[in-house]
Amino acid sequence: MRFKRVIYPGDVGLDVKAVKRALKKAGCWRGIVVTSKMGDAAVKQLRTFQQRHGLHVDGIYGTATHAKLSPFFDAYGQSLYNRYQPDPALAKARAMVKFCREFDQPYDFGGEHDATLADDTPHGHFDCSSSTSYLLYHFGLMVGTQAQVSSWFETYGDPGRGNYVTVHANGDHVWTEFDLPEGYFRFDTSPHGDGPNGPRLRTMRRSDSGFVHRHPRGM
Repeated sequence: MRFKRVIYPGDVGLDVKAVKRALKKAGCWRGIVVTSKMGDAAVKQLRTFQQRHGLHVDGIYGTATHAKLSPFFDAYGQSLYNRYQPDPALAKARAMVKFCREFDQPYDFGGEHDATLADDTPHGHFDCSSSTSYLLYHFGLMVGTQAQVSSWFETYGDPGRGNYVTVHANGDHVWTEFDLPEGYFRFDTSPHGDGPNGPRLRTMRRSDSGFVHRHPRGM
């Protein structure tokens, strides 16, 4: 059975349900209702399976684990696994989160508000609106090639919160929230108790009161 994707803790899908059925058949999971989310209990049992079969014990369903677990898939599990359809928007949101981890410079008011975003890197000196502009531009979610000011994002994209990505904006500040199966993240120059000043990926929540909520179309 062909490998389809890496399944991380918190992921959701029919393939997750199929993997959990296979874990039960392999003797790693007894008396637990099988759902389509890779929750904490499933991760624990996956780690048990990996340990028993001499695999790297990380609780992540990758190619090596798939090769060992495939013989334990029943017909219904195979059907579920093969019906999995990847979600391009979720994949892009995850890539955005990964990209946000590369930003490492302090806050610079007016930084990178120059002629174009095309020559920027995550190691530039950004403010809130230029870092948001660059993030969206890098993933083809920005109109034009110039950094915009925070108030511009009050009419960005589509209104309301997105499935995975939400841009919160007002006249003074703009930041991006990611709501993924594996957890909450925000890309923000304001720490609010989480890390230094400057554009960073953060996991501590902050209030979005007083902001307009927008999202990239389809995200």
